[in-house]
Amino acid sequence: MYRLERPNDIWLRAVFVPLVILVVNLLFLSDSQFNLTAYLIWSAVGIAYGLLMWEISMRWLLYVRGRFTSISQTRRRVLITFAGYFVITSSLQALLIWLSDISGTNSIPITGLVYAKLISVGFLSVLIMGAVFEVVYYFQKYREAVQESEAVKQVGLQNQYNTLKNQVNPHFLFNSLNSLSALIGEDRHKAGLFLDELSSVYRYLLQAGQRPLVTLAEEMAFLHAYRYLLDTRFGNALHWTISVDAVCSDCWLPPLTFQTLIENTLRHNRLLPEQPLTLRISTDGNRTLLVSNTIQRKKAATLSHQGGLATLSDRFEALGLPMPRIEDDGALFTVRISLAQKEQVLSGAWQTNSSAP
Repeated sequence: MYRLERPNDIWLRAVFVPLVILVVNLLFLSDSQFNLTAYLIWSAVGIAYGLLMWEISMRWLLYVRGRFTSISQTRRRVLITFAGYFVITSSLQALLIWLSDISGTNSIPITGLVYAKLISVGFLSVLIMGAVFEVVYYFQKYREAVQESEAVKQVGLQNQYNTLKNQVNPHFLFNSLNSLSALIGEDRHKAGLFLDELSSVYRYLLQAGQRPLVTLAEEMAFLHAYRYLLDTRFGNALHWTISVDAVCSDCWLPPLTFQTLIENTLRHNRLLPEQPLTLRISTDGNRTLLVSNTIQRKKAATLSHQGGLATLSDRFEALGLPMPRIEDDGALFTVRISLAQKEQVLSGAWQTNSSAP
């Protein structure tokens, strides 16, 4: 059984319990012919008794919370806790009244109405404070659940990013170094430009894991460097058509979205100078990013990698963003991505799906 820390109830024991006892005894002051001495004696006894009942109730509360710790068990925990409160208060109140009656120390006649009043007052007092404790405890557990969910999501995103980075590093670096090696012997100036763009690509790659979202302008800057490397490698076998509205520049999307989509295209299609592959990148009036390519599928089946469209979809889902939509009409393969607007990111609206309890 999980052991919980006791709630801070010092002020409740020092102020609330004595105050309730003093007020309750005032209700019976007329029945004792306004005997002040009896009032003070029974108030002292009542305070000691009230603190005892409070301690027993608190230990019961901690016991039940230790048995039912999950936020999904809230209803069951509350029902069992308050049922225990009723048994504790009614039993102790009845015992106290009976002992005062048979010992002759009661200052008022003991009737059924007196039993009902005292038991009701005791249970009502514990009920009010128990409800306050439960509300505080619920919001505490809710906050912990949200924080845990965010932590798990962040770890998942980081793992996906690491997987993607590990996939890109050896494969892309090997091809890039081969291209650089060929350029060094042919044109040192182009080799220097290639090395600068390669540095830009890897700088962005290493920084991408630090933020879950980047602006489209940042992705476009990465695309410029990445395109230079691909153009150097494939030459006339790869054509580009890029038309991105400047209005969408401050929209947001996960980092390395372009790299994932382009790598997926290159992995599954032939690139030949006599039959170049065309890549189209554009936006529409609904702030949707469209990345499409002509279909020139390779004859040999290509094994899918974890860094492909499936992982990209998982990243969007983990961030609470609309899932990418894939269209394939046999001639053109298109991926549509709804860009997150600046206002949504600043307000955290893009996380509403992922932070629900």
